[in-house]
Amino acid sequence: MRERFRQCEAEAERARSASHPDLQAKEDLLRLRTELREIMDLSEGDDPELLERAHRLLDEVGGIIRRNYRESCCLEYREGAYFRECPVDLAHERVGLSPEIRVRGSECSICGADPDDCEHIPGNEYDGQVCSSRIADGEIERVALVGRPRWKLTRFSSLGVSVEDLRQALGPAFTPGVRISCDHCLSDCRGLMSDFWPASHS
Repeated sequence: MRERFRQCEAEAERARSASHPDLQAKEDLLRLRTELREIMDLSEGDDPELLERAHRLLDEVGGIIRRNYRESCCLEYREGAYFRECPVDLAHERVGLSPEIRVRGSECSICGADPDDCEHIPGNEYDGQVCSSRIADGEIERVALVGRPRWKLTRFSSLGVSVEDLRQALGPAFTPGVRISCDHCLSDCRGLMSDFWPASHS
């Protein structure tokens, strides 16, 4: 994970020194914000120093994008509703989803047999394939909101924004459908939202 982060640092340095606007720098920065959010998610609970370093670099990348590529920093609008979908914004919401699944049947990813009846061991590699147990028949019974989900990437990729809240914030001239800039990265970071941290399924 730290090697991935070092690569992100090198790419961020190239983007810092670019003469903006620069199409390649923009593409690199947009990819970096997704990559850094993933590093934050994967390092949480295991490497707090890396989590914080990725957080700081993500904030910086977000600021570069917002100052130089404003068109990339807008709330998404579809089917009459607005959504927060920016990886920089959503990375600060340290909450994930932890499903409770009733498993009625599973199979080995290598041979397809019941994992209890085959010789393959989950996590081991066989002819270039990593063995895992796949759920063949199951049902999600409920989903809990937790600070540190067992599956570390089960995080929100989209959060709705109330049209009424936007109307109150923007005034009576606001019309649903107009383009709304997100200014999250123009302000100082207020820190990570950690309300759910005590809840964990890890």
